[in-house]
Amino acid sequence: MWIIDAAGELIHLSPAMAEWLGNSGESDDSRTVEKLAELWVDALRPDPSIRFRGHQTRRITLNPNAVDSSDSGKGPGNGFQGQGSLTREPLTEIAHWVSLGTSGYTLGCVGEFLRDSDVPLSDWLGEGGLRQESQLRELIAKHRSSNKRAADILLAGESEAAERLRRRVTAATSMRCHLGLFTMTNASSRELALWLHDTSIPGEPLTIVDGALMDAELLEAYAAPAIHSINRSESGRGKATLLIERLDEMPDDAQLKLTQWVDAFGDHLRLIGLLDPRRVIENQSQTNPTVDPLDAQIAELTQMPQAVTGIANTLLSLMCAMPITIPRLKDRREDIPALAMALLHEAYRSNQSRKTSATTETPRLGRDALDALTLYPWPNDFDELAEAMHSALGRVVGDRIGREHLPLVIRSYRVGPISNSEQKSEAEQSDKNFRIQSLDEAVQKYERELIDRAMKAAQGNKAEAARRLGISRARLLRKLEG
Repeated sequence: MWIIDAAGELIHLSPAMAEWLGNSGESDDSRTVEKLAELWVDALRPDPSIRFRGHQTRRITLNPNAVDSSDSGKGPGNGFQGQGSLTREPLTEIAHWVSLGTSGYTLGCVGEFLRDSDVPLSDWLGEGGLRQESQLRELIAKHRSSNKRAADILLAGESEAAERLRRRVTAATSMRCHLGLFTMTNASSRELALWLHDTSIPGEPLTIVDGALMDAELLEAYAAPAIHSINRSESGRGKATLLIERLDEMPDDAQLKLTQWVDAFGDHLRLIGLLDPRRVIENQSQTNPTVDPLDAQIAELTQMPQAVTGIANTLLSLMCAMPITIPRLKDRREDIPALAMALLHEAYRSNQSRKTSATTETPRLGRDALDALTLYPWPNDFDELAEAMHSALGRVVGDRIGREHLPLVIRSYRVGPISNSEQKSEAEQSDKNFRIQSLDEAVQKYERELIDRAMKAAQGNKAEAARRLGISRARLLRKLEG
């Protein structure tokens, strides 16, 4: 092997290489390099293209007779002094060069080489093997590219909801802060969260946990890589991100542990939470916004039960620092045709890479199929639309996807007058079955419920309860005594 510096000069020649060139007697590497003929040094230099490619392989031929006839001043023979002028066969080998990063140095070598796949991982340098690391980097790059395509599709559309989403996402990618994605936890929301992380702070360690499955002990185990990334720096704390799926379903003791980490690590720990907005609204409406029972438990550091009680105000406030609400498809129906076509192209591209599609080009969506897609309520939202496009692409034979190629649940869905008539029929059926034992008893029961509610609201004050009911106090007393 040999080394070429940034100026293109030969600065090192290994003993084995010197012996191959015909000079095994020199012990001083610098003297060996100085004696090598310029014609041979030029042959050992890589092509200029190595600056862009980083590596190069080509055949080199070192001709001793050409060195003799050139009278380069470095002596006859194999380019070294004292070798004589004997005629020798040219030296021909396959040479490999590798650029050593940004240093400008280039490492060259000759010999027998194996394909990467033929080299055992244990023979490679580096932890886990260079080939394994290269494969891992390639896999990560593919995942990031896939996440970006999914995010681009999710953000597509001309509706006001799509425009608001794009503005919010643009703001989130320009800073490092806690993020709350108010949406269902599914493949599309997960891919958007990953893309937001890679775009806003590329290279920062990311750990993903499923909040619904975490108690405090499991959270410590699964979040250990993130905590280690923060604590491992000798000069100061590092930074890490926790992506928590279904944060609103995280058990109480795990939420306690999370709030303790946020207090301890501050800005070194970033949270990205996926929260179902319907659950958050329901949980917050069931509690007094000024006195959150879960927050009270956290403040007292009490032992928490393994039950889901919603998200604590402390964590919800962090999620609202940069909230991103992903609108449901039913709230952006005008975007469905564009989203469906984009997902169809993505499904076709994926099938082509796996050679599982018999079609020669991406089919188009027929008007009847677009109408069915627009009217369908999409209970499973974006992921269901993506699956529908995959399914339709697998069924279609020609170049047009019609209603008949869509999944049964979509093509059989009906709205409008049919649904209204069905609801009316159910109401009429319920009216036909209506029956009570006694009207007087029903009226008395309802009246008693109203009186109890008024007494409770008035905290037992009969005069106030009478005013709330719109009757006199004497009449209320008679009702209570009767």
